[in-house]
Amino acid sequence: MTKILDISEATSIAFHGIVLVAISQVAINANDIAEITNASKHHTSKVMQRLVKHGLIGSTRGPSGGFYLKKKPEDILLIDILEAIEGKVELTPCPIDNEICPFGSCLMGGICNEISEKMINHLKSNTLADILKNVPEDFKLDTLTIK
Repeated sequence: MTKILDISEATSIAFHGIVLVAISQVAINANDIAEITNASKHHTSKVMQRLVKHGLIGSTRGPSGGFYLKKKPEDILLIDILEAIEGKVELTPCPIDNEICPFGSCLMGGICNEISEKMINHLKSNTLADILKNVPEDFKLDTLTIK
C-alpha cells in the first residue's frame, strides 16, 4: 500500500522510544523499548544511542541501567529528535530534488513543498512535552512486559 507521508522505522523508534523514556519512572532499557514498540532490539539500541549522542537522553549500564531524559520534555524540540536520527532537515523546492523541472513548474502545484514546510514548522514549534499530551491517561508501563 502506498503512503503519502512516511517516516523511517528509525524515526518511529526514536519518537516512540523517547516518549517511553519520558513516561517511565525508572531508566528503561532498549530491550523493553523494542518489545513495547515491536521493533528489532538491535535497531532500537542503535537509535537510542543516537539520541544519547545528541544529548537528548542519557544512559546507564548495568542490571538496572537504561535510558533517561537529559533535558526537560519542554526543552526537547521534535525537530531535534528527527535530526538526531535523519540528519539536518533541508527544504527543497522539488520533492525529487530536480534542479530544473522539465515542465518549468511543479506539476503538483507546489503542494509537496507546502506540506513539507508545514511539517518542519510543526516539528520546530512543538516539543516532547506536547506529544506526551497524546499518551492516553490510562497508559501504564507497569502493565506492559517490562522486566
